Amino acid sequence: MRGWEWTWTTAVIASMIWAFLALTFLALLPSWWLYFADQTLRWRTFWLLKLRDLIAAGEIVTAFAVLFGAAYIMQEVRHKLRGGSAEHRTGGYR
Repeated sequence: MRGWEWTWTTAVIASMIWAFLALTFLALLPSWWLYFADQTLRWRTFWLLKLRDLIAAGEIVTAFAVLFGAAYIMQEVRHKLRGGSAEHRTGGYR
């Protein structure tokens, strides 16, 4: 694992997969849930509508947190594998 490097090809494929997952979990699933709750479950009373919206919003927030958390963990693993110190380099002239 220490000798593995991102190439342009793997980076592009990984980012396309990441974008597909983000669109699926942040847009398609909440939309599907709203239609499902309305059409199939017939949640049309005031409190059931609020519960339907709360479930959709919770799914969006959870997916957002998981995506950013996974990106953070991947970055930290990368720093450990590359022998990065506690201070992260930000670029610029050395």
